[in-house]
Amino acid sequence: MFDHLFQLLAPHFVFLFPSVRQAVDANVTIMNIPDIDRIDQHTWQFFASVGSQSASEQQQILVTSLRERVLDNISSVAKGWIVDEETRRLRLANVNLFLRSLGLDSSQISL
Repeated sequence: MFDHLFQLLAPHFVFLFPSVRQAVDANVTIMNIPDIDRIDQHTWQFFASVGSQSASEQQQILVTSLRERVLDNISSVAKGWIVDEETRRLRLANVNLFLRSLGLDSSQISL
């Protein structure tokens, strides 16, 4: 059952983020969506749950599918584009929740 659900969702992983759907609907860049980290928090939690239950091949698909989202979030914090401390903390916490379910951490990713 899990494998079947994974196969159905995999092509659409990035669109499970509410911010991505809002950006597409409004025809704006994702960084123009207000409160992006709060509205995407449950999706990161979902992906952490999926990642922790996935086989290694499925984890590779997850990482490949979400690579740009992960790198964008980490780089926006690392480059100082996020001024608010709470927003930076939440952004990294969301990404790390997902990465740690795969045995990784944002501190291991060099930009």
